Amino acid sequence: MLNVKLKYSEFESNIFKIVDKYYFTKYEKLYGVAVSGGPDSMLLLYVLSKWAYKKNKSLYVFSFDHNLRQESAYELTLVEKFCKKLNCNFTKIKWDKKPKTAIMEQARIARYSYIAEKCNQNNIKTLFLGHHADDIAETVSMRIFNNSNLEGLCPIFELREIFNIKLFRPFLSISKDQILDLNLAEKINYVDDVSNINEKFFRSRIRKLLNQDKQLKNNLIKASSLFCKIRKFNDDFIKKHFNNYYYFKNEGFFEIKREIIKKFPKFLIICFFKMVIFRLGNKDYFSKNPIPDDIYLKVMQYENVVYSLGGCIIVFNKKKIYICREYKDIEKKLELVDVDKKIIWDNRFEIKNNTRNQIKILPLGKVLNNSFYQKKFKIYKKMIKNLPFRVRKTIPAIFTLEGFIHIPHLNISEINTISDNIECRTIDFFHKKYDNIK
Repeated sequence: MLNVKLKYSEFESNIFKIVDKYYFTKYEKLYGVAVSGGPDSMLLLYVLSKWAYKKNKSLYVFSFDHNLRQESAYELTLVEKFCKKLNCNFTKIKWDKKPKTAIMEQARIARYSYIAEKCNQNNIKTLFLGHHADDIAETVSMRIFNNSNLEGLCPIFELREIFNIKLFRPFLSISKDQILDLNLAEKINYVDDVSNINEKFFRSRIRKLLNQDKQLKNNLIKASSLFCKIRKFNDDFIKKHFNNYYYFKNEGFFEIKREIIKKFPKFLIICFFKMVIFRLGNKDYFSKNPIPDDIYLKVMQYENVVYSLGGCIIVFNKKKIYICREYKDIEKKLELVDVDKKIIWDNRFEIKNNTRNQIKILPLGKVLNNSFYQKKFKIYKKMIKNLPFRVRKTIPAIFTLEGFIHIPHLNISEINTISDNIECRTIDFFHKKYDNIK
């Protein structure tokens, strides 16, 4: 279907079906759309505006100015005019903190995180993106050149959760050529980003190669679909058969029975560890650093091992394997929560502020010298030390405006009204409904 010329009516009907097949589109009223001004995102906005009108939904358009090219200001003006025509809300976000290295990678992360922040501020749970089939082929090619593993060869999902919102890509079965034809047919104005053909960028060189060999491009797209099926099978198998061998504790760490090593093949054990470390380490993408074979060998030999990887600490002893958050990865973490608001703290805990004032959240390791905590530690030392020190340092310590402390996971609270008015729930992120991960 990638090489077939599409009629707009057929295309629109197909996109509506893709969007409507997910249950949340029946009750969510607000949606975000990331629009750059290019042909992909402008067509996405155009078709979604028709869907939103039909379903009585509201679209919030977010355009991210990377501040890397002079043309970007004009491009966003074009988007803003299009939004007025379609009666959509428009927000421009400007990036001022440009890195000196890895600009393209840092720009992508900044774009997602800034737009996600705006979505959260506007109570938007789903953000639409214009990625298409050609993007899959390009990304797979780049991953192959970089000796990627299975996760990297299944690079783009139609729906996944990241930055506490759902990213929705309804164009993945549509090619770039089809998008350009549809823009022309519907007379949609767009801009061409000159950096897309700048061959100093690796992706641009890959894109040029694939445009010269359409068959190779299509084969890569098909291959990626197969890799995604294999990966899904592995993930589903792990969720179904590993759950008797691990516990995700209320304090936000994993306790795993060491016998799991002998029950399943090495590649599934490695896959399981990677999933846990990726999620517990609160990373948005898999680390490029593999789990070293020497760790697996030491585990098989029942050696005691302590290892730091991907924002986590892994501790192996004779009976158990513990994986917890690494304190140094969050020691500077400080979150402010306004009245009647809730946040996801470190992707492990949902904390809601029902007090009458703003609260502050830090990792406990940052405030171990707090006088009230020290007093309670002396009284309940045995109970508190049941929680390993590495874990204890990474649980949230909550402070009121007056400076009173509340540590929900240790049942320590300086005044009762704090514990009564602050909700803290551990997130079982290992079983998210849309937990596709890159």
